[in-house]
Amino acid sequence: MDNRFEPLNQNEVVSVSTNTFKLLNLSTTFKIAELLEAIKGCMESDALEAQLFQEGIDCEVLKFSSQSWRKGKVRITVEFCPQELESPLE
Repeated sequence: MDNRFEPLNQNEVVSVSTNTFKLLNLSTTFKIAELLEAIKGCMESDALEAQLFQEGIDCEVLKFSSQSWRKGKVRITVEFCPQELESPLE
């Protein structure tokens, strides 16, 4: 598996193994929107929820390729990385 993660749309569907999300009370097949809602349901604050999933929260990041901290925002998304590239004939 390479490292080519791509964002998933909220209406796309994911299937995971049975024990993956026990604490989130999700079935094994669900839309990305359902996963995000389950995560939001575990949060105590609507304001924090909005920040984490939409506009982002203020932070500083020290990346491996950088010599210093950079100020900015961070937010939660769901991404997918395929195990292998699709054949153009499929």
